[in-house]
Amino acid sequence: MSKVHKIENEDKLFKKALEIGTKMAAMQGYELTTKGASQSIKARALYLFLVKVNQIVPLPEDKTDGQNIKKRLALWIHHALPDNDPLK
Repeated sequence: MSKVHKIENEDKLFKKALEIGTKMAAMQGYELTTKGASQSIKARALYLFLVKVNQIVPLPEDKTDGQNIKKRLALWIHHALPDNDPLK
């Protein structure tokens, strides 16, 4: 049985992941967001983009709900940030 670890500042890390990931996608020619899209739609689009560009390992099909995607994005940005970042 796997242990679920709580990530400190998960909500802030998630928002930072959406911000940085969206900019990364735009630099590569992908427009992930549209006006009025919900946060969960933006998160799923970013998750699929990051899987496509091999930045994160895809979740199992039965685990691709909103909470798991949010946690995966928070972990991704947590590992990508420099050690002196205040969100770490």
